[in-house]
Amino acid sequence: MVKKSKTSLIKLQKGLSIVSPWPAVYIENEDTLVVADLHLGLEDDLQSKGLYLPSSTFPTILENIITPVTDLSCKKIVLLGDIKHEFGRPNEAEWWGVRRLIKKLSEMNCEPSIIRGNHDNYIVYLSKELGVATYDRSLTVDDYLLFHGHLALNQAEANTHNIIMGHEHPSIQIRDTLGVKHRYKAFLHGDIGDKTFTILPSVSPLTLGSDVNIMPYSEMLSPILRGENLDKVTPYALDIGSAIQKFPNLGELRGI
Repeated sequence: MVKKSKTSLIKLQKGLSIVSPWPAVYIENEDTLVVADLHLGLEDDLQSKGLYLPSSTFPTILENIITPVTDLSCKKIVLLGDIKHEFGRPNEAEWWGVRRLIKKLSEMNCEPSIIRGNHDNYIVYLSKELGVATYDRSLTVDDYLLFHGHLALNQAEANTHNIIMGHEHPSIQIRDTLGVKHRYKAFLHGDIGDKTFTILPSVSPLTLGSDVNIMPYSEMLSPILRGENLDKVTPYALDIGSAIQKFPNLGELRGI
């Protein structure tokens, strides 16, 4: 029996879709998947501090990337920063995880590119060994500026209207009718100032994120979002591998 794909596209704007139910977006004209914030090696970092997890998270991270690549037959993928977790030189777990991921993508004829995030110091040692193109700040694909999000935009980047970024690890917090709080990773999409932003949830199951409908906008992680008015931005709550639900804009969700 052939397994039926549950992957589908949710249109955000012309040429750009969420890949449901995965933490990825798809740039259609360039056949390019974009994911952010893998944080490979975080599990080992937690264990070194005495927090032991019942099972490895790497297979989940791999599934969150490989499944949409397979279902869409993507020819390219951009890893949008924080591929590894340690700020310093890659540890053994990070070396192993990145090598395994890149090897798998290569076997699928999907060409990876890396944009450095704030956790990706020394990532160049890995990318050179593996023959992966790596960009210090950003990369333009079609009409979209792909940018990790931990830096302010420079003059050239600021001229771009459409920005896809990570770094923020957005989530939303919702109360049900019994008053019980539920938290979900979320995509954010909409106009902020004179630009249209698409902000990706983290791929790592260990980094749920910041509840953007609860926290003050002045406490956003990214310097290009901090203090901006995000009330008109739409969240898409994500239950990875299961479902995506579009919610009212953040202005309507504040405090719920």
